[in-house]
Amino acid sequence: MQMLKKITILLVTLMFFGCGSAVTRVSIPVKVQSEIDIGRYSNFAVLPFVSERHAERNEELPPEVGEDIAAVLRRGLARQKSFEVVNSQETARLLTGEDIGEEWLSDTKHLSQLGEYFEVKGIIVGSFRFYSDSRPRRYYGERYSIQRQRYVMDYQDYMQKTYLLALRVMIIDVETEKIVWDESYRRSTAEAHTIGSFIFSQAGPQANTVRELGRRAVSEFTRQISPHYEQEDRYLVK
Repeated sequence: MQMLKKITILLVTLMFFGCGSAVTRVSIPVKVQSEIDIGRYSNFAVLPFVSERHAERNEELPPEVGEDIAAVLRRGLARQKSFEVVNSQETARLLTGEDIGEEWLSDTKHLSQLGEYFEVKGIIVGSFRFYSDSRPRRYYGERYSIQRQRYVMDYQDYMQKTYLLALRVMIIDVETEKIVWDESYRRSTAEAHTIGSFIFSQAGPQANTVRELGRRAVSEFTRQISPHYEQEDRYLVK
């Protein structure tokens, strides 16, 4: 839709100025506003993300993965001048004795009480589901045949293992106890394996993979709620 709009603008410009004119495309920075009220939500506490244990497909991961995702989000928000974020050490200290679980996501009253304790306007919480999908694949290419003295078509079978992360991010208004943001982000990455390496990957640690996918997901969330600049095309007629 965005591309169609740009083409339409270009065609209208050409018709107005005549086909004999030269058109130059230039990219300019355009400010994009936050998708939340940053005047109201200027400081946050980010709680450790929780695993969706009751999901149909969800692989077992170390418990610290949820805190790792939250720490990445804290760092991303802290780099934005519009926000103040309670750091990881202070968050851990204030949560001492709390047993964070999936049921917290629906208990906005308790989350709001924690927000008052943290002295923030918004509480960010979320959950994640991580799983993998493996399928046989076939790669077609060319190889040089010594016997035929020419390149011939050939193929190689392999296993493609795809890792998928579904991350849910919520913002709770501490004052009203209402959910003001509730979005899901999906990220994936794939690996090609021989039979031997595929068997090894089944037993190998996957925490690093989910942390990287989590970093990609929270970066999109941070971008959505932070004022920023994006490049947009403009057309100059000479």
